[in-house]
Amino acid sequence: MKERIEVSNKFQNQLKQVFDDYILLKDALVNDDAKGAQQAGKQINQSLKKVDMKLLSDEKAHNHWMTIQKELKTSANSIENESDIATQRAHFKHLSAHMISSVQLFGVNENVYIQFCPMADNNKGAYWISLEEEVRNPYYGEAMLTCGEVRDTLK
Repeated sequence: MKERIEVSNKFQNQLKQVFDDYILLKDALVNDDAKGAQQAGKQINQSLKKVDMKLLSDEKAHNHWMTIQKELKTSANSIENESDIATQRAHFKHLSAHMISSVQLFGVNENVYIQFCPMADNNKGAYWISLEEEVRNPYYGEAMLTCGEVRDTLK
């Protein structure tokens, strides 16, 4: 678990918009909606552009965000430009890892659940974030909707 870095409410609110778009993407994948996932990937990129890293005066926070933001952007771009849902889900694993890091480090002023499916990614397992404790699996959608478990709760 990474330790929380104090950041301004303004930065947290901008990050929260990226997070809200991430939840739209997760929900699109849960619903086996490749088009919706593409749209959510596009939204994530638009919200990322609005995050003002000048709000991060702390050098450690700034450096962490530079790295995370680059990875989020790469994954969101890949999802936006991909119509195959299986490939979108592979990119979602990478996106989720970095979204989890950003929520752990900076917070989004909301309780969120870190969930895990042991069967995702050819049984290597994969994490995601949810607003509900109930598992709704974005890696399998309708095929295995409730496969997975809550591994952590972030406040």
